Amino acid sequence: MVTQLVKKQKGASLIEFMIASVIGVIAIGIIGSLFISSQRTASKRGQELLLLQNMAGTLQQIKEDAQRAGYDGVDTGSLKLSGATDTIHVQSSPDMLGYIYRIAPSGVASLRSVVYRHAPVSGSASSLKICEKTQSSPMLVASAADSGYKGVCFSVFDPKQIDVTAFSAVTHSVAGGKVSSAVTTVSMTAQLTNNVSVNRTMSVEIKHRNWQ
Repeated sequence: MVTQLVKKQKGASLIEFMIASVIGVIAIGIIGSLFISSQRTASKRGQELLLLQNMAGTLQQIKEDAQRAGYDGVDTGSLKLSGATDTIHVQSSPDMLGYIYRIAPSGVASLRSVVYRHAPVSGSASSLKICEKTQSSPMLVASAADSGYKGVCFSVFDPKQIDVTAFSAVTHSVAGGKVSSAVTTVSMTAQLTNNVSVNRTMSVEIKHRNWQ
């Protein structure tokens, strides 16, 4: 007589099911947290890139245009805004950078003045304004920076997206041989209006040209 050994199949107990379920929930939670964390990191990096690109582009634009400051091309010497002592005028309260250069040999719009100034927008937000005007003779610094007088000033950035918390320009002399020169350092600090944790400070140096 042959005896067959029959193995009894035991089903999983309720406790085992519960343990497996808990482990599954924990695993899903960990994966979900990692996914959310990676998404947040990617989102913040995207926001930082947006801010950096806007700031770098603006400072580069200021540098390239300001290097034309003082250019005349008709008379000897360098053009300056009326009341300014340098071809690139800087001041504080309000923080401002301004200059002028010739764009045509003659006419009522032969000169172009440009002023960048830090100004409050609403509440605690601030922006960087640009005032571009054309005229036949150098105008006063205050007039060049006045929105509404022969032109309107505009915000460089959308205040709803980027808040410029600080803007400054400082000029210092540079000794070099018989010809003295000057360099203006422009600094800007900005943050995202809806996420102030994303903020950066950048600066650029502008070497004054001697048009004499």
